Amino acid sequence: MLQRTQTLYLLGVFILSLFLITGPLALFSQDGVEYILKHSGIFEIDGEKLAVATWPLSVFFILVAALAFLNIFFYKNRIRQMRICIFLILLFAGMVGMIFYYIAVTRHQLDGAQVLHKWRIIVPPIAMILTYLAFRRIRRDELMVKAFDRIR
Repeated sequence: MLQRTQTLYLLGVFILSLFLITGPLALFSQDGVEYILKHSGIFEIDGEKLAVATWPLSVFFILVAALAFLNIFFYKNRIRQMRICIFLILLFAGMVGMIFYYIAVTRHQLDGAQVLHKWRIIVPPIAMILTYLAFRRIRRDELMVKAFDRIR
């Protein structure tokens, strides 16, 4: 049952979640000095780390990637798969809020630095859409199985 379309959606969510871990989310520029916001912290371009703890972002990114990957293998229990999809959508919504929170905190800490959002900022909404599409396909399978049970 790994050849279903919802599996491809969930695999896409997993791959997109890995993109979040690998690179910067935003770039800040203040007085000629540039800072990078990553899941592991806020760094100057030369590598010096600022004193802003972003470990909750790391936890969110790793948790979402792990749940998306594990959800692929729960195909025998479609109800559990649907619940995890809903939970993933809520986690992605919280992740978007947390990313913008850290951007605002860093901008405030750097006294109004200019912000350049990187392309990874759109990954959580895209992953939310893919998770929703997977949820719909799983739900459709569940309704089809229940309809066949009624016929017998």
